[in-house]
Amino acid sequence: MAERIQETIRIVEPNPPSYAIAIDVFVCETTEVDAAAGTETWVIDKQPGRPLARGHILTLRLGDHVIGSGRISTVDALTRHWVTFRLAGAREGMRVRVPIPWAGLSGYRSYTHTSQFHALSPTPEPHALFKDSPPFADPDENPYEFEMTTGKEIRLLAKLKSISPEHDQTEMLTWE
Repeated sequence: MAERIQETIRIVEPNPPSYAIAIDVFVCETTEVDAAAGTETWVIDKQPGRPLARGHILTLRLGDHVIGSGRISTVDALTRHWVTFRLAGAREGMRVRVPIPWAGLSGYRSYTHTSQFHALSPTPEPHALFKDSPPFADPDENPYEFEMTTGKEIRLLAKLKSISPEHDQTEMLTWE
């Protein structure tokens, strides 16, 4: 009997530790508050030390003042020039809007941004650092490039096409 019990006992080894990446980000002075939606959106003002992506813990700063901290949980909105991330563990409804070049989008979101670029909202306009640069001169031209293999592109296209028909593919991209 004891042998049988030992056979069914499995030793579960713990996962290796996961180290959170903490990043200080500097935001614009004014926040965008949508009382109806219960959101407070802070706009990134200065380029962070690394692209911001899901799982990163952000400390929002305005000069020497700390506004709050939270973990990037999900994409809340995607426009031509910005991605808005929801922050978990921060004040309810707190979000941060990041210029596309400073965001680390997943393969799926990168592909969606590229393939649906012209369907995305052109507002807000690009960050002041990018606005007057040559790649942004033509508002109908996509100034962003995401590198991906042909195989990955095919898989992402299939994923995009598999979105249930009752949801418009561009609906999930243009809300804000």
